[in-house]
Amino acid sequence: HVNLFGNLFGDNTKDYEDQEDLQGDEIARFSNLSSGSDDDLHVKFDSLSIMISEWSRLFIDEEDSEVPGNAGKRTGLTTPVTVVPLVKQSFDVGDAVGGVAAVAELSGVQLLFKKPKVGGRSAYKDKDEDEDKESKKETIKEGGVEVQVQQLSNGELQVSAKRCEIEEGTMIKEMSEQTILGSLREAIRAWRKEQ
Repeated sequence: HVNLFGNLFGDNTKDYEDQEDLQGDEIARFSNLSSGSDDDLHVKFDSLSIMISEWSRLFIDEEDSEVPGNAGKRTGLTTPVTVVPLVKQSFDVGDAVGGVAAVAELSGVQLLFKKPKVGGRSAYKDKDEDEDKESKKETIKEGGVEVQVQQLSNGELQVSAKRCEIEEGTMIKEMSEQTILGSLREAIRAWRKEQ
């Protein structure tokens, strides 16, 4: 989308969206979301964690998420997903190594892509060939996006989105990833305005 008014009305996402120095399978990072006293930081970490958990539910349709092509229609997501919460973890980080802040606390979700449901079988394919292909397809992971809320050892909060459940042969679903990132960007913008 085109932003005709720049930062005229405040809260420009570019102030905290950090696309530089992405690590490994990371596809987006939102840094410097908050800092402050330890008590305040824990409250904000919990608030951001709850918001990410609630946001992830947007990608699941109410009762019929198993209907082919129906999951995530409210968000424009074409690939159905399963939402898997991450177990909240705390780490003993000590001092930052080499001036780089370590993750002290982590929570979040995984949005795991489901195999699309395809109806019927082509009349032109050999049955044995179809069964061989199906067994190979079952072993390949579909991929997904893991969204982590991270409290860093330097007292900052950030959100990191990265590819997950990827292996050789996994098809990267860039359009679905971009839809998820766009929605995440809006959710973080809304959360920041409430702070």
